[in-house]
Amino acid sequence: MYNNNEVAKKQQRKEVNKLINSAKLRGRIVEKGKTIQSLAPKIPCTPYTLGKKIANETPMQIEEATIIANQLEIPDSEITEYFFYNRSCKNATK
Repeated sequence: MYNNNEVAKKQQRKEVNKLINSAKLRGRIVEKGKTIQSLAPKIPCTPYTLGKKIANETPMQIEEATIIANQLEIPDSEITEYFFYNRSCKNATK
């Protein structure tokens, strides 16, 4: 059985890992005529794993984000709109 500290740590990890703007990234994948299946080998990982990373269910490494950004031709000026995205920080600065 979990104690309160273990539950708090799990919840904190989930919050920290939500750095991918999933909807925007999925939209860019479609816009560029790509699929998760076509991007996964470039990482390299399975489509299942890449899907979990995009959904913020598992952490994405900086190197992986860089590969995806290059494959999707995301300009450097827009990287933070897709990756390392934290909605609460964006709202706080408005």
